[in-house]
Amino acid sequence: MSDLESWLLLNSIPGVGPTRFRALLGKFGSPEAVLQAKVKDLLSVPGIDERTVRAIGLKGDRTFVSKQLELIEKHGVDVVTYKDEDYPENLKAIYDAPPVLFVRGGFEERDAGAVAIVGSRTPSDYGKLIAQRLGRELADQGITVVSGMARGIDTMAHRSCLTRGGRTIAVLGCGVDIVYPSENRRLMEEITKLGAVVSEFPMEAKPEGVHFPRRNRIISGLSLGVVVVEAGEKSGALVTAEFALNQNREVFAVPGQVTSMRSRGTNRLIKEGAKLVMSVEDVLDELVPAMDASLRTGPIRMPEIRLSETEKKIYEALSETPLHIDDIAKQTQLSTSQALTLLLSMELNGAVKQLSGKMFVRA
Repeated sequence: MSDLESWLLLNSIPGVGPTRFRALLGKFGSPEAVLQAKVKDLLSVPGIDERTVRAIGLKGDRTFVSKQLELIEKHGVDVVTYKDEDYPENLKAIYDAPPVLFVRGGFEERDAGAVAIVGSRTPSDYGKLIAQRLGRELADQGITVVSGMARGIDTMAHRSCLTRGGRTIAVLGCGVDIVYPSENRRLMEEITKLGAVVSEFPMEAKPEGVHFPRRNRIISGLSLGVVVVEAGEKSGALVTAEFALNQNREVFAVPGQVTSMRSRGTNRLIKEGAKLVMSVEDVLDELVPAMDASLRTGPIRMPEIRLSETEKKIYEALSETPLHIDDIAKQTQLSTSQALTLLLSMELNGAVKQLSGKMFVRA
């Protein structure tokens, strides 16, 4: 039996979750030793009852594990176990750390300084803008961005980080061979190249609803802090924030309009003590002093966006508040067609962003 096979076998046994797996590992030293252990020795481990001992006695599902090994090789997936050197230290520190991680891409030492960005699957333009800005600016500081690759805020955070050449980690609620949501296939491929796609769920595991709360504890567990951008009263992002608190991680929230349903969760977090975020500096001021010096990679130098004098006038007219093309033209004394042509050029250069209804904001 290979070492990896024994890890997967023990991990496949019903009733042996992360906390019991860790307890067994602490007692016997390796999954193979657990599988060979005597009944009386297994029963001496706190939390292990007779039902679990009987399940361990069946030695796991070998057919299932054999299929897993085939899929792991087919998809070029790495399996990182709790005992491996490259298992993330942040995650190892939580009480229910997953014993096995399926990984496409890989971890790096600097990921220990990661920050999570989470939020609504149906964000407002304001939420999208803030998620993109935070993802970009954290990447510019060499900080790894963690999220769940869900629609909305998660996707915005990953994408904006990648546009700056930064590292990002996506934690899935399904197997790493499953693309969910399906429209994020290309994003998933890009993350694999510049970061990691991670799951505790085995290959071919479907994105079932019960998986996502478990996924959320890994998002917060990998990170020094969690930033919630937009969240309704029952948002999964709030579950991630709760896990972060239980894991002794920092929780940040971006304030929103008091009349917006999407902001009720974030505003409540702030009311209950989460740190209010108005800019990336609010996150950095709190977390950077706690980082090991070796993790502070410093800013990634990006080429400055060069604007013509007329483009500068347009840029100065814009802010984070969306402005209609007609108002931009009026303020800059340009025709609407002239302003639109310049704005489209500026959008391609990454200086501005167009929203629905011919509204524009600074990028």
